[in-house]
Amino acid sequence: MPIVYVKVFNNHLNKFNMMKKIYFVLLAVFFCNIATMAAPYGLLINGTTKLEATAVAEKDAQGRDQFLVSCVALKQGDKVQLHDLGNGASWMCAIDPYGEYQKFTKNTDHLICNAAGTYDFYIKLKYEDDMLYIGPGQNCGNVTPPTPDPNATYYVTGNEELVGAEKLWSETAIAMTKNADNTFTHTFSDLAAGVTYRMKITNGTWEQNWGFTAVQNPPAGVVGDTDDNIVFELAAKGNVNVSFNGASITLQGDFTDEAPIKPGHGTSVPSECGDVMLQAFYYDSYQDGAAGDVVLSGTTKLGNTKWATLLKQSGEIGTYFDLVWLPPSGKSEGGTGYHQTQYSNQNSAWGTQNELLEFINRMHANNTKVVADIVINHAGCKSSWCDFYPQYFGEYGTFEPDASWISKTDEVNSNSEAGECKGKATGAEDGGYNMQDNYASARDWAHAKPEVQEMMKAYLKWMKDVIGFDGWRYDYAQGFKGKYIDMYNSASANYFSVVEFWNGDINNIKSYLNDVNWNTLAFDFGTKYSAIQGIADGNYQKCMGSGLLGAGLSKFAVTFVDSHDTYFGCKNGRDNNDEIGGCGKSMEDYNKDRVLGANAFILSMPGVPCVFYPHWAKYKDAIGKMVLARKAAGIHSESKVSDEAGNGYYKSTITGKHGSVRLLLGPNSGFNTTPQGYKLAYKGGNFAMYYTTTQAEVPALTITPSATYKTETYTVEMSAVALSGTPTIYYTTDGSDPKTSSTKKTYTSAFTVQGTVTIKAYATLNGASSAVQEATYTYKAPQTAPITVKFMPPTTWNKVYLYAWDANGATILGSWPGAEWKTKDAAGWLFYTFDSKYREVNIIFTNNEGEQSGDITIDEDVCYEWKGGAEALSDKCSSDIPFQLIVNPEGKVFKTETLEITMSTAGEEGTPAIYYTLDGTDPKNSSTKTTYTVPVVITTTTTLKAYAQDGAKETEVQTHTYTYEAPQATPVVVKARVPATWTDQITVWVWSTGGEGKEFGTTKEDNWHVYQHADNSEFNIIFKNGAGWNGDSNQSEDITGISKNTCFEITAGEGKATYVSIDCDQTAVDNITGPAPKLDITRPIYNVLGQQVDATYHGVIIQNGYKYIR
Repeated sequence: MPIVYVKVFNNHLNKFNMMKKIYFVLLAVFFCNIATMAAPYGLLINGTTKLEATAVAEKDAQGRDQFLVSCVALKQGDKVQLHDLGNGASWMCAIDPYGEYQKFTKNTDHLICNAAGTYDFYIKLKYEDDMLYIGPGQNCGNVTPPTPDPNATYYVTGNEELVGAEKLWSETAIAMTKNADNTFTHTFSDLAAGVTYRMKITNGTWEQNWGFTAVQNPPAGVVGDTDDNIVFELAAKGNVNVSFNGASITLQGDFTDEAPIKPGHGTSVPSECGDVMLQAFYYDSYQDGAAGDVVLSGTTKLGNTKWATLLKQSGEIGTYFDLVWLPPSGKSEGGTGYHQTQYSNQNSAWGTQNELLEFINRMHANNTKVVADIVINHAGCKSSWCDFYPQYFGEYGTFEPDASWISKTDEVNSNSEAGECKGKATGAEDGGYNMQDNYASARDWAHAKPEVQEMMKAYLKWMKDVIGFDGWRYDYAQGFKGKYIDMYNSASANYFSVVEFWNGDINNIKSYLNDVNWNTLAFDFGTKYSAIQGIADGNYQKCMGSGLLGAGLSKFAVTFVDSHDTYFGCKNGRDNNDEIGGCGKSMEDYNKDRVLGANAFILSMPGVPCVFYPHWAKYKDAIGKMVLARKAAGIHSESKVSDEAGNGYYKSTITGKHGSVRLLLGPNSGFNTTPQGYKLAYKGGNFAMYYTTTQAEVPALTITPSATYKTETYTVEMSAVALSGTPTIYYTTDGSDPKTSSTKKTYTSAFTVQGTVTIKAYATLNGASSAVQEATYTYKAPQTAPITVKFMPPTTWNKVYLYAWDANGATILGSWPGAEWKTKDAAGWLFYTFDSKYREVNIIFTNNEGEQSGDITIDEDVCYEWKGGAEALSDKCSSDIPFQLIVNPEGKVFKTETLEITMSTAGEEGTPAIYYTLDGTDPKNSSTKTTYTVPVVITTTTTLKAYAQDGAKETEVQTHTYTYEAPQATPVVVKARVPATWTDQITVWVWSTGGEGKEFGTTKEDNWHVYQHADNSEFNIIFKNGAGWNGDSNQSEDITGISKNTCFEITAGEGKATYVSIDCDQTAVDNITGPAPKLDITRPIYNVLGQQVDATYHGVIIQNGYKYIR
């Protein structure tokens, strides 16, 4: 039985499973609905050859039934369909984006093979969730592909330089000559040197085409681009001979040795980078007990990696690592965070924004840079498939995305589950790679839209300048064109960038990097799937020339052994079997040499190595020594490698700035023998890493990070590591320099401090000393009074709730959303004081309408305000201003002849003075300011600015705008067109604000039901089907604030009242002279309310002063 590769459609599917509120978005790209068909199932090749599948005993992780067709030999251009051998039906469903999928092109009802080979096909069936996974053929032996079609005709096509402008990329550009042996040839004569040519072969249609993946033994300098085109240049003017046998292409010509796709150097790619990176999380490690939270030793488990947890490890992390990669830090649909909903809200399951800032600051103090996980291919939603949170980036801008910012190819336009959002996405196509431009479980940003580009630029600038990140790891980069990453990196001027372009084909990766203008690094999946897999399997020859390293592009490579996506993949619903040592097995003790041997490889090689947190946590001593050896030798991203491999061994010498590393892998590598002139860094059971250095070996010192504590004493620990020998640690507790102070002490074991103490320490060995490290431990007496929390909510929240629970998880103020919060202090802050028995509480602020704070833990009085879509600590509520200015009413629209405004203060005895202006000037420095003594009466649109002052104490200036709207001169008439199901007499319920209501009848004019009010005063109204109250489906929603003639359309079922116009004139066309200009929907258009609408809007449209009807 072949090895079964079972993979899921989207490796991020479960990135939103663990959250307080689960917004589950149903995946539905293509629903084949075939689960009820009769077996047997199989494949149909080229419409004639039928291959029956064998049932697989186990379902996959998503509960799909599985059927296997193994060892299917295909030539390039073969057509593949799923097939029901019982009823003869053929079709195609969704393709799993892993395995060998990139070697096929998906059409409506079939696949086209783009690379001849032998494959295993797994047909996975489940109602509305069918999937096809294509893996490499396992244990197939010699299988002969079907013979080429002798009656076919083939064509060469290409760019203008190759075939001319008239035949540019025509599927029948140049017919190839058929030969007696059924091969096809064509010769391009006298092609110029130094010109980039691109070409493909077709069968006369684009359904079958052959590109670079079909080229046998590509000559040096011939490469493929992201569209699988064959790309080449000539060293001198001459001919190019093209030969095709129906499956593979052979090229002959005087090609340039250097590929025409040439790497440059972007601002986000450091030269000769000596950095070592730590991925400081694994999947779902925002909590204890996640899949992969394994026992490290004894009863100690791997644990969570929340900001607060990492903060405690910050000293150690900073000692060994130059870069630390954090998970998505913004508000998301939950879980690990790969469905971001509000980038500007940096509160998440990983912790609060304040905790994140503290960790970043601590890393910077240790000279370690921090890399953010940037998820901008797609976004989660607020309450529906087309409802998005606003993004607040301070000085960089505020953005309010809508469905027009989403790619029109997104599932929201085709999936019935999208509800009212279906069809509303109007953004340009994603333009991604390898059929990955549509991310099924979230909405795809339309990066071609200027508004999206500006939002992403603002986001990254804000993340760098305000939050403090130094670089980016771009998630799911195959989902949108690389040129946008170049654009965003150039705008934010970040230190470092790496993309998750999940593809092991070196030509695809090179072509992608060319699209990015070589302004990013990429995770080296080629090395992962070759060298790292070879180390795991004992096939050490696969370490030679793999991935970006083997292509001479190590400067652009981030090498890795495992990541959150590969670690425990089969245990957390992603069905990923790429983990070293087997899925869920890498942390088993028997895989120690595999894991450490692979880490030795990436820590010896050029590129930027990325160590995975679980490996680091379990094997700190071994990995730490290998990191130190790399740094001692000065290995960097462009270091040179000399290597060899054979049966049971891989040997390499890597040259750095200060020495070299000698890596010996495998039982036959001679790893037990120290090479002459080298020192041992670390030796495992079948590998060893040795090094030389011309520099003094400085010990690595780690001390307990600075902290604020509330216990009687605080424990301080120190450690120092060197590659050979045991360093000595000296320290002081009085703030003096331990290298010169007479009060220095020798560290022997952990000790305790009391009060606020500053520790300074250094480590030394053989005359080489580390830099002095400093940490301050600040004592803060615990609060003995009951804890009070204060909050200033945004003005857009209709209600505010406080949800709270204690250290044991028991709720304090009832179940979600907690207690409605109404009590305010004199300054207008909501406040709540907890019972004195609670010494620590956890809280969430929410409006129970989709917006809420992160989880906040407090043990003392604290104040929060709402900034940029998230809570932020505030010191304003602890201000010494003991009074509040109250303006009544606050800014509003008024329709009476006059409006009276009163002002007062509350909070302290006495009467602070109140000053104001009515001309828009600042009353604190305006000559027109007036002292308030009597109510202010206004008759026109006015802006009032006011503040209160008592001696040196004064409030901030409040601004209120009152807009006058003249009342209608005649009694108000309201018309409504009601649902056809409303067959009773149409009545209305009318009331004034604060007054009692009364029922009235209506009259009928054409299709409109008409109510005329007694006068021109403002009122509220409900249209009803019949007298009395007959349920929500027989009445409209409340229509409030009517003071002018108005017309509405009432929606059946939900009773939504949609404004039509003032006079019910649906044509809305005025008499005009001369022809009106043609409506241009690519330019801004507006409805009759003056609101900008998108190009899908139908009805009355205004553009440049003209009205149109669509």
